[in-house]
Amino acid sequence: MKIDNFLCNSLLFFRKFRNVLLLASVFLLLPGPIFADTGLSFPDKERCAATKESSPFALNVFADIGLGLAGAGLFATAAVIRKDVEGYDGDGKFKEEDINSFDKLWFNGYDKTLDDLGDIGPAATLLALPVGIYLTETIVKNFPARELATVGVMFAESWLLSTGIKNIMKTTFTRTRPYMYTDEWDEKGVESGDWKLSFPSGHTTDAFLGATFTTYTFWKYFPESKFKVPVLITSYALATATAFMRVWSGNHFMTDVAAGAVIGSAIGFLVPFIHEKISAVKYRGQSVLSFNGQSLTATFRF
Repeated sequence: MKIDNFLCNSLLFFRKFRNVLLLASVFLLLPGPIFADTGLSFPDKERCAATKESSPFALNVFADIGLGLAGAGLFATAAVIRKDVEGYDGDGKFKEEDINSFDKLWFNGYDKTLDDLGDIGPAATLLALPVGIYLTETIVKNFPARELATVGVMFAESWLLSTGIKNIMKTTFTRTRPYMYTDEWDEKGVESGDWKLSFPSGHTTDAFLGATFTTYTFWKYFPESKFKVPVLITSYALATATAFMRVWSGNHFMTDVAAGAVIGSAIGFLVPFIHEKISAVKYRGQSVLSFNGQSLTATFRF
């Protein structure tokens, strides 16, 4: 019985995250050749700003514990205050005239194909791109392996914070999804109660978080790289496509995806920015005190 449950849960997991797994495989196995048609390929040597003496980003025990606890706290709070959103019982009628004039210009009925396609953007920007880029740069020895921990910690903090904020807002506003105002519904969403969790767009939040985080960190780590612009364009093109797919599929209003883009971009910038400032203090302005038993010595780095 336990084996059957395990196999069933494994199958459900694969189905839910199949796009993530497939995209991760593509970017991990074919990181360089994807740019072959553009004349770009990963160079054998590419100057990285992270050296043994300094790095664009640095961890700090107190700051990282604080950020981690803040993210975990928001995440837990969202789970605790989550309202019992039940399936649609047929009560109440959703009328198009109740939608504000701006969102009314864009809303659509449900489209399963576009809904599935909308999963690709977050999978690519949140997982495949950053993992593929930094793992490849590490393999070709352009990126110090020790920096993977820094990137990983920053990313985890960013995801926890953005997800916590997004989930709290969803359960607070419980906004009706646009497809409920049409005759084309997502039946699973209606049955599960997801039909009332429209604001903000979670897919868009994740997509813009990944795009901003990856672009910001890559530009700082590789300031002279010829991949800077391709990384930026690819990341934000996927994130923008995700936002429009969520609108066209009938899952979100335009204001939902706009809010998600702001949240994801803000956190994707803020967390690396904080660690960049920590690095500035650690490597350029930190005072080091030492005591040899007879005298106290202070050393200042500028």
